[in-house]
Amino acid sequence: MVTRKEKPMTTDHHQLLKQFEKEHLCDVILGRRLTKVREQAMLIREDLALLSGIPIDELIDYESGQIPISLNRMRAIASALDTDAVTLMTRLLFPIY
Repeated sequence: MVTRKEKPMTTDHHQLLKQFEKEHLCDVILGRRLTKVREQAMLIREDLALLSGIPIDELIDYESGQIPISLNRMRAIASALDTDAVTLMTRLLFPIY
């Protein structure tokens, strides 16, 4: 059996990892805020999925921050919430609770 030594992480690897963690954290924060906005609209996930045309599993992934929300999906969600994407993004990025 041949044992392979792991190479130590370089500065580039650390920077990439930090960037990934930041991006994922942003997805998580936006997802939590999306959940709050949906709840303020008094919608359950199933309702928002139906109104937006987004599969429920995908919507759950957005709200949990597992996947980033594309602009097209943001538009669909905004339309389902009877608003526009700019207003929705403003509410997600600058929440006033």
